[in-house]
Amino acid sequence: TGGASGSSGQREDKDRLCTVLGLQDEDAVLGLVIQKIGRNLQKRLDSEPVIKKTLQFFHELAAGISIVQTPAASSHLIVSGRLLLKNEHVKYIIRNHSSPEFAFKSVPKFGKYRTMYYHILSKLFFMENRESKEEFDKFMAPMAEVCAAFIPALEAPDFFLQPQCREPLIGLMRDLRGVALACSGPESYTLLFNWMVDNPRAPQRSRIALLSRALSVLGDDHEVAVPLLKFMSEFVYNKSHRIQFDQANAGGILLFREVSNVLCTYGARLLTRSGFRDVYREKYKGIAVTLEMFSHALQGNYANFGVFEVYGDNSLSESMKIALNMCLAVPPADLQAYIKAMKTFYCFIELASRGHMEKVLQLETAAVAQLLSNVEEGLLSFENGVTLQCCATVDNFAQFIYHNRTQQTEEGALARRFVQEQPQSLAKILALMFSLIVCGELSSTWSISRPLLGLILLHPDDFLMIKQQTAENQMDEQKRTKMLNLFNDLMSDVENSLNPKNKDLFTRNLYQFAQSLRSF
Repeated sequence: TGGASGSSGQREDKDRLCTVLGLQDEDAVLGLVIQKIGRNLQKRLDSEPVIKKTLQFFHELAAGISIVQTPAASSHLIVSGRLLLKNEHVKYIIRNHSSPEFAFKSVPKFGKYRTMYYHILSKLFFMENRESKEEFDKFMAPMAEVCAAFIPALEAPDFFLQPQCREPLIGLMRDLRGVALACSGPESYTLLFNWMVDNPRAPQRSRIALLSRALSVLGDDHEVAVPLLKFMSEFVYNKSHRIQFDQANAGGILLFREVSNVLCTYGARLLTRSGFRDVYREKYKGIAVTLEMFSHALQGNYANFGVFEVYGDNSLSESMKIALNMCLAVPPADLQAYIKAMKTFYCFIELASRGHMEKVLQLETAAVAQLLSNVEEGLLSFENGVTLQCCATVDNFAQFIYHNRTQQTEEGALARRFVQEQPQSLAKILALMFSLIVCGELSSTWSISRPLLGLILLHPDDFLMIKQQTAENQMDEQKRTKMLNLFNDLMSDVENSLNPKNKDLFTRNLYQFAQSLRSF
């Protein structure tokens, strides 16, 4: 009954709206809305809020899903994007998306909205054309024309220095990012990948090679570099496992090598620059997006990194080296000042220390200590995600050094060198972690317990000192004795091992330890 009455109320509302507007049915109402959207994008160039809200509304229509009750009390899932595709005005916009009549695209200050515009249209396009290369090529034809105009830059990158290249290049990167955002599955992503890598046997002659060529001469122009890096970051992002290559396809290796080309080209220029007028826009924003791009590539699971070393390909080692140096180029004070923008710093350091620790430790030990000092500051962050990543990074360091310090291998030599030359680097983090526990400033007992055990096992003397000092700070003898007992209970039955079972036992003990501290 409720379903029937609800459906009846919805029909009455729709009928009333059609009557007020003088239209026949709800399809006509939808057509009127789309016409208004189109006119705003064509005519309302005097108002940025109108352009922004128009595109936001269009995006909600394209992405919306509703559950509608019918008189029979059954439910139907309505995807409003599919309803839009039946509308002639929407079909017209999709067919003519690059037409000059949508004049907002030619206004520089509206450039950032081009990404949303193409995200919407691509999302609608892929609803009916997920696998059709012919239809996709038609949709991408205007962008293909722009790329074709840049082809001379593949041989002579200075071609991009011509004034008429700058704005089309920026627009192209924003448009392509919108298309990439709409690729939600393997079918649509493969269409875009094959379009970008249109010459797989000679990738240096493909459209994707234009990116590193452009950065080689325009990398100092942040208004060009940032949109380009944002597109590449989205293009290599394996969200929802959309990037899939079969065993006979070298696409994953090719994709990572292009990431390396882009990162090394941009990073090498950035690291030699000085005298920034706006240090955030000209330096830190580019670093943040570059680290995001590289992090997406490192955790994409489409490239076997062992292959690079075996066949003498230095793509991974060179890109890792430059990425780490970009991290070192951010002073600690600035890292904390721009903490929200620089979250990718902590994500990258965690990924690098998780799977590529030997490359991290190949840096000078003072540089590694600086990275750990930044991680130490991150543990004090009010950003919960940053704190958790810092805990994971410290755990990666502790485990690597613990397991390799006695091994007669290259990894063992790197671990021993760091411990010998920077003996207090991890010990300081051990003291900070106990300070956070004692003060009750913990966001996650589990997260801090994982690195803490490794630090204790690596620095038993420092742990004993912390235990004694914490007890001596108590007001009376009874509390001092109780505190010593709590520390003893913390290590009860805990072995000199970092196996999962032992770490889980320590986590339980730490939880009890933290709970007991609250009674002090």
